[in-house]
Amino acid sequence: MIDFLNIAQKAHEMGIEKATIGFSTGKDSVVGMDLLIKAGIEPMPIYFYIVPNLQFIEDNLTMYENHFGVKIARMPHPILYDYINHQDWQPFDRALTIGSYNLGKSSFEELTKLYLTSKNFKGFDYDCNCMKMADSLNRRLLLRNLPDVDTKRKIIYLTKYFTDTMCFDYIKENNIPLTDDYKIFGRSWDGLNYHFLYGVKKFYPNDYELIKEMFPLIDAEIFRYKIVNKYKNEQE
Repeated sequence: MIDFLNIAQKAHEMGIEKATIGFSTGKDSVVGMDLLIKAGIEPMPIYFYIVPNLQFIEDNLTMYENHFGVKIARMPHPILYDYINHQDWQPFDRALTIGSYNLGKSSFEELTKLYLTSKNFKGFDYDCNCMKMADSLNRRLLLRNLPDVDTKRKIIYLTKYFTDTMCFDYIKENNIPLTDDYKIFGRSWDGLNYHFLYGVKKFYPNDYELIKEMFPLIDAEIFRYKIVNKYKNEQE
């Protein structure tokens, strides 16, 4: 691998032996995990769920646990707190009850620290970021001025110089499996908008029912998309 790409190796040479990594099961985090392991850094991958215990997600996580030989932690996604606090996709009676919870907000950093503290894990002072400069202009402007290994903020920017093509090539060359998400959604599953919901409803109906248990009015998201698209088509 080209030296400037292997930021994980640079981090290891700086004396970093352990690091947490948000593991979405998407290509960027998959590449990041593999780079950490091959550099000799012990990873602590954490999957941040929007709805817990979805079977297709659990199958994806188990696949990567077996491939990498590493246990992947599960923690709630910060956006889940927003969905609950906003009473999104909830009927009126449940919204009244949920509105009294006052859960507040939690960041990825806070949730990661909470997990490490609850398990009494030591030495995971650094966290990994798998954003790429090639993702967007905003990310390029952000990342280009940040060090590859930010010793002040304790962040390793593992895939900073990668492109999507480079990630897919790396995965293929290193015989790393990709989830079926890429066949169904075109990317890793990432939320409760129509693009992802429709695929879950079609291919994983039992998981869609689990989503409905947590968000009973989630069908409205699919209905909203159909109405908006119908309106757009009528205007064209």
